[in-house]
Amino acid sequence: MSLSMFDLTGKTAVVTGAGRGLGRAMAIGLASCGANVVCAARTKSEIEVTVAEIKAAGGNAIAVVTDITKTADCEAAVKAAVVSFGGIDIMVANAAAGIHGPAKGMPDSDWDRVLEVGLTGYFKCARAAGEQMIAQGRGGSIIGLSANSSVVGYEGLTAVGAAKGGLDQMCRTLAVEWGSHQIRVNTVNPGYTEHVPEYGDVSPGAGGDIDEGVRMMTPMQRRGRVDEFIGPVVFLASDASSYVTGTNMMVDGGYVVK
Repeated sequence: MSLSMFDLTGKTAVVTGAGRGLGRAMAIGLASCGANVVCAARTKSEIEVTVAEIKAAGGNAIAVVTDITKTADCEAAVKAAVVSFGGIDIMVANAAAGIHGPAKGMPDSDWDRVLEVGLTGYFKCARAAGEQMIAQGRGGSIIGLSANSSVVGYEGLTAVGAAKGGLDQMCRTLAVEWGSHQIRVNTVNPGYTEHVPEYGDVSPGAGGDIDEGVRMMTPMQRRGRVDEFIGPVVFLASDASSYVTGTNMMVDGGYVVK
């Protein structure tokens, strides 16, 4: 095995939600491995910062203002990859509505927004990328940023858990549908990370202290660092995972196994 399997030189990635948090880290990480990157998000100023950092390190990137709930925006981000870099090889769908709270009394608008962004928006990204990859005829990798709330319960995350569970199944199904085109579809499922807002009671014995709850329930006894999600995404984007599809990769310090 050679480390060249992880080399993304000559490949082009679209990363949504690339202006902050995990999306920004993944965009920079993919670029550091040689990929051209289309940085997509709703806030122009944020993705321009990501692009500037990539270029300062010698990489290639462009910023495209994108709202993943809009089909035309998802298609435009993919088209920008084609026009600027000759095609698309990697789609990283990453965004969140940032809405959480108890199911009792949850407004319909909150439920609808979480599903609109966290499931329907991801489908629109995947569909736009998949159609272009099929047309190109050279395969590709589609990666959805899910969460371990897709397989375990968290208080206050009914809508988010439903969206992420749907995303996991959507990716498994697309892996079947597009496998003959050599398009791989997988998810990365983070647990508690340093940038995540405070929500949920992860352990009744934690006395309301979220970080103590994380330590109690996570075998590695800490939150994940943002940069610890770059490696899994690069793996799934690269030839190192050429026979991996339909997988939900938990990156949560072992939370779901405890």
